[in-house]
Amino acid sequence: MSPFVSADRLALLVSLVPYLRQQEAAVPVETAASHFGVSATQVRDAVRLIAVSGTPGDAGVYSHLDLFDINWDAFEAQDLIEVTHFVALEEAPRMSNREAAAVIAGLGFLRSLPRLVDENRIDDLLRKLGASGAAPHFAFGSIAEAPAARDAVTAALATRRRLRFRYRREDGDESVRHVDPFTLETLGGDLFLRGWCLERDAERVFRLDRMREAVVTDVSAESHPAAATSRPIFTPSEEHVLVTIEAEAAVLPLLRDYLPPGQPAPTVDDRGRATVQVRMASMRHLSRLVAGNAGEMRVLAPASARAAVADWAATALREHDER
Repeated sequence: MSPFVSADRLALLVSLVPYLRQQEAAVPVETAASHFGVSATQVRDAVRLIAVSGTPGDAGVYSHLDLFDINWDAFEAQDLIEVTHFVALEEAPRMSNREAAAVIAGLGFLRSLPRLVDENRIDDLLRKLGASGAAPHFAFGSIAEAPAARDAVTAALATRRRLRFRYRREDGDESVRHVDPFTLETLGGDLFLRGWCLERDAERVFRLDRMREAVVTDVSAESHPAAATSRPIFTPSEEHVLVTIEAEAAVLPLLRDYLPPGQPAPTVDDRGRATVQVRMASMRHLSRLVAGNAGEMRVLAPASARAAVADWAATALREHDER
């Protein structure tokens, strides 16, 4: 059996036929191999398998019209791929515009995750999806720019080195921090560094978009056995503002990390909504959370939280109109 027939090569076999059909002339094997990021040998194996593939006729047997056919002279003598007869492609499922939008949005989110995916592979998938014609009428915005400190943070984690950066707190206070990094995590679309802050001699969590002038130092990060690296990024406490939010069932998971300790899971009513009390350390973060889920979250109390969300939305609209 050809070494091509395996699960990890199935994607190439499925993608190669539509790719060849889109070409106006014979395609060099090396060109196809470069396009799909595989070896020329794998492409040749795929072409040979395609040449004996097809769909049986009504009688359950194959005729020459039920099989793919290629220009064997060009393939064997010149290493060119030219399919002279295609079959069954009309029945191949295609993604709708809505499905393609969901896939591209998902790929964009995956690309933003730190150290979890190969960004070049995601970019290749996005280009291929656009070139395949799956979503010909959609124009998608660019992926949000990653915080400037992300590269330094990931490098420090990879090399186990200490980080130095300027950090601006929610209240605007700014200071220089030296941190031995533990993990890079994401919550609500924001990236957070968890590490041991030497200035505070304790574990701290830092938002990457508040970090400035991040530098990987030559000092090796020390081990800190007392660090509780498994705890959540945000730990509600009595010091945080208690906010009452009405939320759709679909967005309740976004509020789970803000529930006070011991509070039971919220109950959804007949309208598919639940009233939830959560602890918030930052009114700015609350405003972004609610605005990002407009129509699915509504702040009920206190009045100061409602005002903060309204002011944030008004400022955003004003800045949008001024552009």
